[in-house]
Amino acid sequence: MQPGSAPTIYAIDAGGSRTVAAVARPGEPVETWVRESFAIASVGEQAAGAALEAVLREIAARCAPGEPAVGCLASSSIPVADEAPVPAALLDVISRHAPGGRLVVVNDVIPPLWASPLEGIGVIACSGTGSSVIGRNGDNRMIKVGGHEHIVSDQGSAYSIAREGLRAAARDTDGTGPSTKLRAAAEAFFAMPLPALGRWLAELPRARSTVASFAPSVTAAAVDDDNVAVAIVEAEALALVDAIRTATLQLAFGGVAPIGFAGGVLRGSPYFRGIVERELETHSLTDSLRANLNVVDGSNAGIEYAKRIADADAPEGLVLDLG
Repeated sequence: MQPGSAPTIYAIDAGGSRTVAAVARPGEPVETWVRESFAIASVGEQAAGAALEAVLREIAARCAPGEPAVGCLASSSIPVADEAPVPAALLDVISRHAPGGRLVVVNDVIPPLWASPLEGIGVIACSGTGSSVIGRNGDNRMIKVGGHEHIVSDQGSAYSIAREGLRAAARDTDGTGPSTKLRAAAEAFFAMPLPALGRWLAELPRARSTVASFAPSVTAAAVDDDNVAVAIVEAEALALVDAIRTATLQLAFGGVAPIGFAGGVLRGSPYFRGIVERELETHSLTDSLRANLNVVDGSNAGIEYAKRIADADAPEGLVLDLG
């Protein structure tokens, strides 16, 4: 990096269903675009590597040769702290295709935790394709609740909402459960009848993001007062609140903690978020003014987090100095 020069800042926010890239060149507005996900759990290692390479090439093309660049690559594929190693396949792609400069590689929930106004103290609840809750207190203690991928956890996520909606639709089809609008919604959304839909999903090599794409239909049915959908969405929202409560209790904030909402479900569904907010108020984790609740955009948070490493190390993540 050239001393005294303003760096190009870039951020890559890769959730389970899509990747959002953003580049902020000195003196220019932020440019943002959307590409396919490179989350390994959603697309597999080979496709993840190809998708990440494509995004890095696009970012490198926006950096003038020899100019400094500082970036944040945040992905659900990246572990929190030392819970697991960073996937070697992604590091290999980064080493070959990222622009020169400094890059921090971090779990996708970390940048929102350090975004304004939390600034590293509080709790971030992420509900996107998957879900997780991360909290950090003033004593630098950080904990993670959930986020163990869709087979083990992910309650309160798009995947979990959609999976329960599809199961309810199947019970309606079989006559083992109540009638629900979700049956017709599923058959219309996927353009095939339930028995064929179940087999088709089971035979997909990576069905996670495909299943998760049905979540908005489930929340829409709940808004339309379908009792089965209402029960599903409420149960998933309460599961997310349980994770938030667990984080706040373990971190002992000594007052109402700042709470950030991230991910497509919390940011995109006022109905789902409303249930979460009301339940947080029931447990005295917010009040009627909701002043401690904040909706956080992942790509903007990534830009903020990248700026933290322009002159110093990031608080969390793997910092790479690339030639």
